[in-house]
Amino acid sequence: MTAHSSPPVDPDADGTAVGALLAGAVAGTPDADGERKALAAYRAARDSGALTAPPRRRDDWRTVASGPGGD
Repeated sequence: MTAHSSPPVDPDADGTAVGALLAGAVAGTPDADGERKALAAYRAARDSGALTAPPRRRDDWRTVASGPGGD
């Protein structure tokens, strides 16, 4: 297990452990410091030119009508 991995969960027949983990994940409040770091990392990558590749069609989940040129 690495420093950033979750502890192993024993599977159970009724899904209680998985349900508890999922409930804990969605109930958490956003971490302001983590959000600030993620935004700073994105801006640094963008400003360095690392994000210049055009988006791939399979990464664009909009419908064809609302996608690029379909507005």
